[in-house]
Amino acid sequence: MTRSAFVGISIAILLVPSLVVLGGCAGTENAAANSSPDAEPAVVRSAECRWAAHPIKIDGKLDEAEWQKAQVLKDFALYWQRRPAKTATKARLLWDDQFLYFSAEMEDSDLYADVKEHNGMIWSNDVIELFVKPAQDRLAYYEFQVSAANTQLELFFPSRGSGGYHRFAPLTKLGIESAVQLQGTLNDWRDKDTGWTAEGRIPLTAFETSGNRPRAGDKWRFAFCRYDYSAAFERPEISSTAPLTQSDFHRYEDYGELLFVGPSQ
Repeated sequence: MTRSAFVGISIAILLVPSLVVLGGCAGTENAAANSSPDAEPAVVRSAECRWAAHPIKIDGKLDEAEWQKAQVLKDFALYWQRRPAKTATKARLLWDDQFLYFSAEMEDSDLYADVKEHNGMIWSNDVIELFVKPAQDRLAYYEFQVSAANTQLELFFPSRGSGGYHRFAPLTKLGIESAVQLQGTLNDWRDKDTGWTAEGRIPLTAFETSGNRPRAGDKWRFAFCRYDYSAAFERPEISSTAPLTQSDFHRYEDYGELLFVGPSQ
C-alpha cells in the first residue's frame, strides 16, 4: 500500500518524508519525475464485483470456473508519473452472501517477502493490496494486504486522521484468509523468478464495522495496489489500478468505482 503521510491494502501502501504512517502506502517518489503531460496511462475508473454462484477454495490456484466470470483488472499504473507499471498484474473481485473474494496474478522476477507477523509492516515486501471505501458520506475505509510469503495485513481506519497504522494494526481483526502460489524462489535475489499468485477472502461481517455490508447494486470506491521489490529496480515499483494524482495509496478521492452485481443481474 502506499506509504502516505500516516503509515494501502494498502494497501498502502511518500512523495515527501512523512511524520505519520497510515498503512501500506506509497513511497518517496517525485510525482513529477518521468511524467509526461501528453500521456495518460490506462487505469480502472469503474469495475464490477460479480456474484460467485459456487464456493471458492482459497488455495492460490484460481482454478474455479467462477474466476473466469470475474472482470479482469489489468491496468496498473503510476498515474501520478503518467506511466504504466513495469510489471504486469491481473486482479479480480467476486462476492457472495458471505465473502468478498480477491485474487491477483503478478509478474515478478525477484520474489521477496520476509515479514512473518500478521499485521506487520509487510509493505516492505512484495505485496498486493486492496483498499475499499464503502460509503462516500463517511470517512471510514479498509485496507487489506497479502505478501508473497502469505503474510496478511488487515486494517480498518475510522478516518485518515484517526491515527494510522500504529494505532489500528493491533486492534484490527477482520478475518482475512489467503493463499499464495510462487513461480520461483522466495528471497533469493540471485536467481530469476517468474511471478506469484494471491487469492483471498474477507468475510462480509468485516464491513459491519463501518455499517456497510454490501448489497447488490451498491457502489463503493476501491483500489488494487502493489509493491514490487526487485534487485533490478532502482527503487520499489509501486502501482495501482486507481488514477492516483499523488503517490499515496490512501487517497480515496481518486479510487475507482466498484459496482456489486447480484446473482440475478
